[in-house]
Amino acid sequence: MDLLEAIYTTRAMRRLKPDPVPDDVLQRCFDAAVRGPSGGNQETFRFLTVTDPDTKAKIGPLYRDALDELNATQYADVQARISEGSDDPAVQTSMRIDKSARWFAAHVEDMPILLFVFGKERGETTTFPVLWNFCLAARAEGLGTAITTLLKLRKAETEAALGVPDDGRWHMHGMVPVGYPMGKWGLAKRSPAHEAVFSERWGQPVDWEVPEPLWAPPY
Repeated sequence: MDLLEAIYTTRAMRRLKPDPVPDDVLQRCFDAAVRGPSGGNQETFRFLTVTDPDTKAKIGPLYRDALDELNATQYADVQARISEGSDDPAVQTSMRIDKSARWFAAHVEDMPILLFVFGKERGETTTFPVLWNFCLAARAEGLGTAITTLLKLRKAETEAALGVPDDGRWHMHGMVPVGYPMGKWGLAKRSPAHEAVFSERWGQPVDWEVPEPLWAPPY
């Protein structure tokens, strides 16, 4: 797969089929993942794949509980706007994301693989590059992924369910469902790049514009 196609089309895929993922496919994804940049080349990251129904049965309720807490606190205003309903494009976008998030929460146990990434405390600058390498490699294999850090709200319970040693060395940084997507690939809608970039000083716009994506699918 062309590198830019992988970059432009690797978006969050939460609706995944329960079909198993072959071991050789996973091997290629992990072999690509570990090539990611690592602070001091220390490779302070570990992955844990979960396919066991009993373990997933422990993770699902923790995830749903964390989502309920998030929606009742940090996302309370968003939830209020969704409940009111509106034709505002921003609200419509929030409604679609909320629907997708709730679907995933209801089907955590049905995901073929739950992938967890671990690193040093506050060591995400190492774990997230290798995790993103995994997601790009998974896209090349036709697999969908979606990075979530929501379970940090239930970190202790999640780590206990996964059998992580309680010695303070390894900390869960995130979870990624992995599987073959139900939907189609495509470019995620984003604001133009120049709106997210400043030049020299905060708030000073760049002197270029990219009104449309610079890559388009060849199909």
